[in-house]
Amino acid sequence: MRYFTDFIEGAALARDEEGLEFCGRQEACRSAAEALVEVANDALRVQQSSPVGSDLTNLHWEAQVRNEAGTVVFRAQLILALDWPDTLAGPA
Repeated sequence: MRYFTDFIEGAALARDEEGLEFCGRQEACRSAAEALVEVANDALRVQQSSPVGSDLTNLHWEAQVRNEAGTVVFRAQLILALDWPDTLAGPA
């Protein structure tokens, strides 16, 4: 069966129009979860190379898997909260 994985970062939606064939829903969902971690990793690498002042707090990514009928059958969210308390702050 063909499944489609959409990715959401903040207000941005990347909709999968092609989809991939999987043996079953669980395989599609596992693939989406793995891809979600890769998306987050790529986004963090981009932010590391961004100019000083880039927002590295409250990072949120989501993957949604749809079946051929368009029904969302799986949703995974990855939230990364980074915090530097003043008591731990040292030289930047």
